[in-house]
Amino acid sequence: MFPFLFALFMCPLTYGQTNISGKPGLIYVPTAQKSDVGTFQFGYHFNPIDYGFRYNGRNSEGIYFANLTLLPRLEVNINLLRVNNEILRGQKGIGDRQLDLRYLILTETAKRPSLAVLISAPFGIDNSLSTNAIVASKTFRLGPKLYADVTAGLGSPFYVQRDESEKSNYNIFNSLQIRKKSDLPYRYLSGPIGGVNLRLDRKAGFMAEWDSQHFNMGLYGTLFRRWTVQAGILNFDQVTFGTSYALNLLPLPKRFREYQNKPKAGQTDPEKPAELTREKVAQNFENTTLDTLKGSVFYEQRLYRNPYLGMLEMRSSLADSNIREYIPMFQGMPIGVYRMDKKITYRQLTKNEMPRNRFLLSKYKFDFWLQPVFAANFGYRAKTLQSNTSVLLQTQFNLLNGLALHAGVLFPITNDLDDRPKKIRPAPIFLNQFLAFGNHFISASAGYFHNDQYGVNLQYRHQDFTGPWSFGVEGGLTGLYYYADKGIYYGNMDKLMVIADASYRLAQPDITLKLSGGRYVSGDEGGRMDLIRQFTNVEVGLYVMKTTNGTTAGFNFAVPIPPGKILQGKKFRFRTTDEFRWEYNYTRGFRIGERYRTGYQLDQKLRQYHVNYLNGQHR
Repeated sequence: MFPFLFALFMCPLTYGQTNISGKPGLIYVPTAQKSDVGTFQFGYHFNPIDYGFRYNGRNSEGIYFANLTLLPRLEVNINLLRVNNEILRGQKGIGDRQLDLRYLILTETAKRPSLAVLISAPFGIDNSLSTNAIVASKTFRLGPKLYADVTAGLGSPFYVQRDESEKSNYNIFNSLQIRKKSDLPYRYLSGPIGGVNLRLDRKAGFMAEWDSQHFNMGLYGTLFRRWTVQAGILNFDQVTFGTSYALNLLPLPKRFREYQNKPKAGQTDPEKPAELTREKVAQNFENTTLDTLKGSVFYEQRLYRNPYLGMLEMRSSLADSNIREYIPMFQGMPIGVYRMDKKITYRQLTKNEMPRNRFLLSKYKFDFWLQPVFAANFGYRAKTLQSNTSVLLQTQFNLLNGLALHAGVLFPITNDLDDRPKKIRPAPIFLNQFLAFGNHFISASAGYFHNDQYGVNLQYRHQDFTGPWSFGVEGGLTGLYYYADKGIYYGNMDKLMVIADASYRLAQPDITLKLSGGRYVSGDEGGRMDLIRQFTNVEVGLYVMKTTNGTTAGFNFAVPIPPGKILQGKKFRFRTTDEFRWEYNYTRGFRIGERYRTGYQLDQKLRQYHVNYLNGQHR
């Protein structure tokens, strides 16, 4: 998850004060205060030894967390409890990966408090911070900048637990049992809870609370308008402390907000000649064709995963203010025609507007980028985190319209996830043909893919960029390959994958519901349900899946990796990848619904071009 966090540091301001598990709150007690949509908070809290959740009286704990306001009233929280020092020789143990939801039933008004319910997903092996509670919060103004946020609620004395055996972890809903918190060494939020946050605007505050077991007090302060540090005394006994960083995923980066209100043609920046500025920005684009008579421009940009940023930059680089139609391309193949006025509109290209097959290599830069590869397992008691981390130096040669060769070199960094040797070797190498015909899109690939599969893959998608529905099917025949100490190992090319899906997109907010199913790489058959939320430069998804190999759930995200452009000239560019995509699930070792990547999936690529997604930013 750390690339996800690092990629977001340049986002605009938001505010966050979090409790021990990373939710908006006091020290232990959560609150019902509303968070803005897109608010993302992450951080760390230390829990002292005598108040440990997992091994009370034996070990202190560190709690790592991330919290996202996914919808206007819905928050998703993920926390990872790590026990400090060894439990047994060679084992630190882990409190498991816990996923919580907070839903705001009522928002605060002048006369009523806000009301929220908090639920912990039951499929963790050990939800040490199980939070099943209902809380109400109300803010009272005491002075010009002095406020009191009062919270009261009730924590459930029960929690849901499942079998802790890692060997039976193939079904996250298996062996669920309702248990009493009174049987635990520490009863977190079990009974009446409440507290007050006496704060000076949003800069600092004093907190006092009853967490259903003890009385706690603490102080916090917000530095640089985003970074919060806090400390507290639990039951007048031991010290806890923590820190969090908060930002918002919805606003455009500052530079692009300026592009939205660019000067009219003929105006110049008093510090920089407009022509030099336009020439520099124009270097971000390739295969550009300008038609001043029709008022349109064909172009391709590979720096940003969000195509709206490319449209804004292209508009700012044009001296001709009569250009109104922008035609972004992918691998030399046009996606469609977008007209930028007060509102962005979309239309399909006519047959006469489609480019003819031509050799494209000379129209593109020698483009190289760094792409991290990260696979991980959490929850193994002998080792908190098992990971396989590498960096790819990738490049792409655009040969004909839609046809590209992907190649690169892989540099291993760490690997304690499997026994593959750590040696420099070729990155996935494959040919990909992308085709677009109105609402019909095809991606055909052959070669060595990600996730150690080689073979052929074919994707088809019917995508209407103005409507809510899209449909797709994907098929592939592959075999296992990997680089051993000497040479390369090949398995039989006998793994058949066939997956179909249907997606429905909600215009407000940018939510996609996707139902898919079929046969996966390991031969298991089943289905999957995804909820995908698109923010400006970030995409976050939650999913649940059931196949003949088991049942699991998890999350995924896609983020850009800073700084983006590192070196660039007219013929050469060196950059970081436009997109890092990662997925995690709650099972390990059972091969549930596994698939491979061919560089991109059609639905992931195409939903970025939906006109409602672009207009959400244009407004």
